[in-house]
Amino acid sequence: MMQQAREQLQDGRFEEAVETFSAALALRAREPEALRGRGLAHAQLQQWASAAADFSLAKDAAPEDPDNWIDWANSLAMDHQTYQAIDAFEALLARQPDCLRAHLELGRLYLRLGTIPKARQHLQQALTCRPTGAQRQAITAILQEQDRLDRNRYYRPDFEALNRQPAASGGWVGRIRQFLGQLSSRRTKPPQPPGGSA
Repeated sequence: MMQQAREQLQDGRFEEAVETFSAALALRAREPEALRGRGLAHAQLQQWASAAADFSLAKDAAPEDPDNWIDWANSLAMDHQTYQAIDAFEALLARQPDCLRAHLELGRLYLRLGTIPKARQHLQQALTCRPTGAQRQAITAILQEQDRLDRNRYYRPDFEALNRQPAASGGWVGRIRQFLGQLSSRRTKPPQPPGGSA
């Protein structure tokens, strides 16, 4: 049965693979290969919640296999559970700090979120995890592309940090607030009649 499920998955018959892996799991509920295979079939069908559930069970059944953790995290991300995906990657890296693929995938996720410093941190860490030549080339290309984007991006100040500064600090934020306050007070004053007050 498992051989049939593998062939269905390899041949792209994903709905059939889900059914066959499910039949195998009816006989052995915590079989890691069957859980992973069904998760892969669900992922190919873009059934991300089902894929995440299967990869999570496969991860519990075979916790030392990083692929189950990574595919679990990626399925969560595709199911718009971004922070749960980050937690999943971090949990794997707590167990296996030198897991190259976890650093790479987490770096890519942070790039999609626009959290560039953390993305760079994990991509740089991936370079220290003995990547193959092709992996090193791919990671370097991602970092170089980010360098190009950073050079072409307008500087945007951290407005939240600026707003935490007191208005009376004498900085430009305080001056802007004073200017806006003056404009507001001018708008609220009643217009004076020509020739001054009576």
